[in-house]
Amino acid sequence: MNDHCFAIPAYKDSIYLEDCIKSILSQTTKSQIIICTSTPTPQNKLIADKYGIPYFVNESGLKGIANDWNFALTSATTSLVTIAHQDDIYEKGYAEAVIKSMDQETQIAFTDYSDIHGDEIKTATINHIVKTLLLFPFLMKRKIQSKFLKKLVLSMGDPICCPSVTINKSLEPGFCFSAEYNCVLDWQAWYQLAKKEGAFVFIHQRLMQHRVHQESETSNQIKQGKRRAEEELMLTQIWGKGIGKCIAWVYQLGQLENKS
Repeated sequence: MNDHCFAIPAYKDSIYLEDCIKSILSQTTKSQIIICTSTPTPQNKLIADKYGIPYFVNESGLKGIANDWNFALTSATTSLVTIAHQDDIYEKGYAEAVIKSMDQETQIAFTDYSDIHGDEIKTATINHIVKTLLLFPFLMKRKIQSKFLKKLVLSMGDPICCPSVTINKSLEPGFCFSAEYNCVLDWQAWYQLAKKEGAFVFIHQRLMQHRVHQESETSNQIKQGKRRAEEELMLTQIWGKGIGKCIAWVYQLGQLENKS
């Protein structure tokens, strides 16, 4: 077993959780797996027991996505951690690719991905095209250490698919997600990392499938308008109020399909 863990923050019951676990168990390079939850259910516990997966319950009383993800991060004892969203699917070569890409100066490694809409896998959505354009500095090389370029990648939106990210805790032992955000907490976290010494690595392979469905928390936040407000907040912090608001309006065009 290597020094990598898939930490799954299980929220209530998901009909896709078992498929996510099966995809992780099918990896060409075996990793540790844990399930973490602040909303324990008999179904999730049965699935964990079925596959012999450690099951951690967050009894802190803290609520929110950031607290769930941070609990998953701290529950993992490995240096490398992937926060595996319970609805998503990982291709067999995901773990092998990210582990090989990591070194002592790599803060995060992330991969390309496909979207799942129902039973259909889509590789050329508006949202994905926009994010690919934002990743243009990685066309020259897959590893970027420049703080300027790392921030540039994130300056007009978040092109990094969160469940595709593997975090190097040994390099970033104090890393955590901010509870001040519900929708763009990953964008805010990557931007804070971009300000620090270290490298981002982008693996130009579609090594995971990100599920988009109306019952997801992301879709719920979009409907409530929270995502748009937080995106505008991030952009005004990066660019200033005037320019940030203009970019936020343009950025919303990439969200027409209501997905993350």
